[in-house]
Amino acid sequence: MSDEGTPPHPELVERLVRHFSVVTATQLGPDDDYFGMGLVNSLRALEIVAYLERTFDFEIDIDDLDLDNFRTARRAAAFVTRKGAADLGAGR
Repeated sequence: MSDEGTPPHPELVERLVRHFSVVTATQLGPDDDYFGMGLVNSLRALEIVAYLERTFDFEIDIDDLDLDNFRTARRAAAFVTRKGAADLGAGR
C-alpha cells in the first residue's frame, strides 16, 4: 500500500513482478526483496529506475531515490501510483 493509503493496482504489481523476475532471472513474488536477496546491485538499481521512468513516462527525482521505494515489486508499484503514473496502458 502506498503512503497515502491507495493500494497499487494488482495488474501493475503483476506487471512489475514479471519484469523484475526477468531482470533478476529469478521467479519473484510481489513482496520479495530482491535487494535483500542479493539479486540487484547498484547498476541494476539504476536500470530499474530508468525502466520505471521510461515505461510510465515520469521523472524520478533525487528525493525519490529511497531504496524502500524500489525494493519489491509491490513497493515499486505503490511508488508509481504515488507519482500518478500508473496508467496501465502506458509503456513500451
